[in-house]
Amino acid sequence: MTTTITPPQAVLPGQLSDYELRQVHAIAAWKGEVPGVMSSVINRVAASVGKLADGVLPNAPIQQALEIINKAAAQISQDDSVLKDKTLQACGITRIEEIAAQPLEFVDPLADRCIAEAGQIAAGVGAATGAGGPLSVAVGIPAMLFGALRVIHRVSHCYGYSFTPEQEPGVMMGVLSLSTATSPEQRAHAMEEYRRRIETSFIHAALEESANKAIQRAVLGRELGAMIPGFNIALNAYLNRQFIVRAGTSAKRVFQEQWLRDRAKVIWIAPSTRMRKVRD
Repeated sequence: MTTTITPPQAVLPGQLSDYELRQVHAIAAWKGEVPGVMSSVINRVAASVGKLADGVLPNAPIQQALEIINKAAAQISQDDSVLKDKTLQACGITRIEEIAAQPLEFVDPLADRCIAEAGQIAAGVGAATGAGGPLSVAVGIPAMLFGALRVIHRVSHCYGYSFTPEQEPGVMMGVLSLSTATSPEQRAHAMEEYRRRIETSFIHAALEESANKAIQRAVLGRELGAMIPGFNIALNAYLNRQFIVRAGTSAKRVFQEQWLRDRAKVIWIAPSTRMRKVRD
């Protein structure tokens, strides 16, 4: 499906290859998408449960837990490096900086493979923690967050990005907050914050309180929702996979746009004015 972008604000003319232009359209469509029917139902259940938890759980310990999980995800991403990918090894690429020198059509499939692998792992973890009850929630929440942050870290490496310990939390949590914004209102707010981050300092902006709360509601809602009658193992596996794949896809679009910006090929890609439903 073809979407429209807004020149000259969105694209610097004459500098994009055909492939890069197609990705600009894909990024614009991602920014303008709305949830499908099934996703909307699940998100409403998750949001309702998450709001209840929002008033019970204090913010500071959850923020600390997020930071711990992010550090663990960063370490695992280093140990299980994308540099182990067979395509990169066949090309003799041994450093993240060398990935950054590759064209977009080379690195995009690398990111797609990382997202697909993360989705498969997430479905298995979701099934394993989908029996319900307090124990599954205690295990499922950090497992879901870890899976999402791991794929965000790995996708950033696919585009040649690596960050210092000081830079990492703002970038990774920012991408995670984008992926948890599901309603049109949440997405509009998240996109506006994302644009401010890009136009000021992509790697230094702090995560807003509202974005932090959005992450908490989305994760807690999905996991606590597993305790509601009717949420079975298969559905929990689906929810887990959906959450992680959405995080990976958000990371792909964010780092694609940053890749294009860093090479002076775009300024800002405007959201598509033709809303596209997310496939359930």
